[in-house]
Amino acid sequence: MPDPIGESADSGLALSIKSQHRICFLKVISMPTKAFLKKFLALALLSIMLCCGCGIQNAAIPQSTAAVITPIFTDPAVKLAEVASSGFTTGLVNEAIDLKPGINAYGNQIHMGYWSGGNNRAYLVNTLNSINAPSSSAVTNIAIWDEGVNTSSSYQYPAYITMNYEYWYERVSEVNHILIVNGVSYVDPYTVTLANANDIWGGYSQRYADMTTYFYEKTGNKVKAWCFVQGAYANRVFYTYELPQLRILEAAGVVTVYFAQNNNADWRNPADWLVGTENAPIPRAFSYEPIRNIYER
Repeated sequence: MPDPIGESADSGLALSIKSQHRICFLKVISMPTKAFLKKFLALALLSIMLCCGCGIQNAAIPQSTAAVITPIFTDPAVKLAEVASSGFTTGLVNEAIDLKPGINAYGNQIHMGYWSGGNNRAYLVNTLNSINAPSSSAVTNIAIWDEGVNTSSSYQYPAYITMNYEYWYERVSEVNHILIVNGVSYVDPYTVTLANANDIWGGYSQRYADMTTYFYEKTGNKVKAWCFVQGAYANRVFYTYELPQLRILEAAGVVTVYFAQNNNADWRNPADWLVGTENAPIPRAFSYEPIRNIYER
């Protein structure tokens, strides 16, 4: 077969160039050899750049296909006011109803989960999944937590998702207002302190706890709060923000608070739990380790 580049200018030529996400077809008709070579080299260079990701900013890719979601740089003062408002609790309740219609039906037994420290999040997840498992019980048991109406990421509150994209703890350790997320650098127009991050997530957690009153009034049943906080630090979110709020709600008669006595505590076995906020485990002394993300709060 003759060399295509050596053929006459009247020959038809089709080139197929594969890039990272698409296949481009170039049909060259009656193109002089030199012009064709220039076009070919330019397209070859473009193909290499696309494959390497050169010159492409994440912000230019639609969020539905971006590997990294662009951070949301909310002013901490604005967020602090937002999570201090009772309207934030109303928003969480509405999101819960949207995610799980009928969650507020009269007669339902609502369970709410809390955790802090070590592997306690995983132990809580096991308990919530057990409560939400199919059952022949005459009472409909529904377990939620501060992330969503069950442990699946598909059922997370939009407010929780937004909090994650605001990267509060990660922004505390910025250098020169530069936040690096998955290797991509972003300029943060605000300064976020550790106190800001704690107060914001603490406020979020308190407004989550306040959902208790709504569910008690709608279902007619006291909410059951299941807490895995053994070994938690005194200056983390649970002991600083959530426990004081649970004491207020307990005093109002809308919640019963349970504390796991072991990692495998079964919600159906009363012997595995201490009841009442006055029986909260004694926390560990203050931790001065930096909090790098929400799983260390």
